[in-house]
Amino acid sequence: MTGIGSGIDYESMIAAIVGAERAPKDNQLARQEGMNHAEKNALQEIQFTLNSFRDKVEDLNSNRELQKLKASLSNDDVLSASVDSNAVPGEYSFEVKHLAQAQRDQLFKAPEDSMFSTGTISFGAVSVKIDGAGGLQEKLTTEQTDKKAAHVDQVYQKISDDKNLNLDLTKQADRDIAKDILENSANSDFDPDRLASYTEQQKTYDDKITRLNTQGVTIEELQLAINNDPKNDGVKATLVRSGTDVSMVLNAKETGKDNGYSITSSLKASDSSYPDPVPADPANPPKFTSYDPAVHLQDPLDATVMFGTMELTSATNKMENVIDGITLNLKAANKTGETVNVKVERDEASVNSTIKSFVEDYNKIIETVNTYTKSSEDKAAALSGNSATRSMVSRLRGVIGAEYGSSNYNTLSRLGITTNREGGTLKIDQKKLDKALEDDFDAVSKLFLGDESNSQIGMMDQMMLVLDDYHKNGGTYDRRIDQLEINNKQIAEDREKLDSRMEAKTLSLRAYYARMDTQIAQMNQTQNMLVSMLM
Repeated sequence: MTGIGSGIDYESMIAAIVGAERAPKDNQLARQEGMNHAEKNALQEIQFTLNSFRDKVEDLNSNRELQKLKASLSNDDVLSASVDSNAVPGEYSFEVKHLAQAQRDQLFKAPEDSMFSTGTISFGAVSVKIDGAGGLQEKLTTEQTDKKAAHVDQVYQKISDDKNLNLDLTKQADRDIAKDILENSANSDFDPDRLASYTEQQKTYDDKITRLNTQGVTIEELQLAINNDPKNDGVKATLVRSGTDVSMVLNAKETGKDNGYSITSSLKASDSSYPDPVPADPANPPKFTSYDPAVHLQDPLDATVMFGTMELTSATNKMENVIDGITLNLKAANKTGETVNVKVERDEASVNSTIKSFVEDYNKIIETVNTYTKSSEDKAAALSGNSATRSMVSRLRGVIGAEYGSSNYNTLSRLGITTNREGGTLKIDQKKLDKALEDDFDAVSKLFLGDESNSQIGMMDQMMLVLDDYHKNGGTYDRRIDQLEINNKQIAEDREKLDSRMEAKTLSLRAYYARMDTQIAQMNQTQNMLVSMLM
């Protein structure tokens, strides 16, 4: 705005005045907001690293990875073995006498095109009846009849839709209209190919219904009925083919002697002119040869393993905790007189690797903290002087440096794990660690995991107590991050208030300079009048 009376650029003057007044507060808010964001980001980064470390410590503690054992076998073709921390190191010999197996039976063997019209198959809770009320023939016939009717309705509805007839297929008169259109081959409005397809599908349904009523059910239909029976809890029928014959074989799902079942079968071939049993007549071979009872192919058996003179049994080929901490997975029977030796020993290599990973994960925390707490000459660190972070590091170092138990290996330093003076990270003397594991594996394990028998708390439990304060919702870092977010909201509100004040200040200055410009204009006018009078 330039004054009309004075010619002065008042807008620039106003902007300069308002800017000078606003700048200190603006800079203060921006500086505080930047510091808050930097601190929040730093805390979140440290919290992420702490949470990751905590998850690994919890996993290490709960899975007892620092007590890990391993099993080696003299013959892994016969069995495999897994061990946990409850196992006792030593050598164990096992002789697998035989594996657990499931029951298996051949129901019958017959030509593949055989049909069955009478009889019942029963095993366990399953009973499949061929003929009579509720029998398989009746069920399948009803199913085909329903499918045939549904196909007719589908085609009739298609005709109604295509020709915009709006037929009500619940009414016989409308159904007759659709039927007439469908079956009238002289009607040029209907596609002959679609009529042929419809007729062929209807014939398929009719042929199947006729076959079910006159000949019976096929082997495949009988198989599906057995396998889909709602009371069948695991015995499945499979078809085994040899030449032109097919055998129906029942296979139990579960192994073990207590998972057997009994079978009764009174199946009859469709050609009932043959007495039962069917006589051998090469000139007039029967469609079905009955086996009643069924041919037993395999008995249900428990696995049997000899441990010295002790006989160990299991319904499955996985013998869990057959000896405390040892699980065997059986693969095959031993040759007579042979045994499999299972050697259980400390897995020093795995424990060594676990300790290294623990040290690396701990060092990530310290390195992340150092990144955000150590200031440079030209820039202050985001967490410089942050008491919560200093306290957290101090507590972690207290856990790292503490003694656990009274053995010769009750501190990390005695394992060869010490703290670097520069930076505070840990370093490993590998020779000392190897020697400690070799000298007293249990003592090293107890340092980390504790000893319940002596109520000794291990380093991992102590570490979890510290980490939980920073991990859980509402923990130390969560509370500080929440406060920083509140502070930033307050800064945003302060900035809005500053904007309002500066806007009011601008309007006030504009009004002031407008009045002053008016007065100057009046003075100039008076001056000009006086000058003209003197002249």
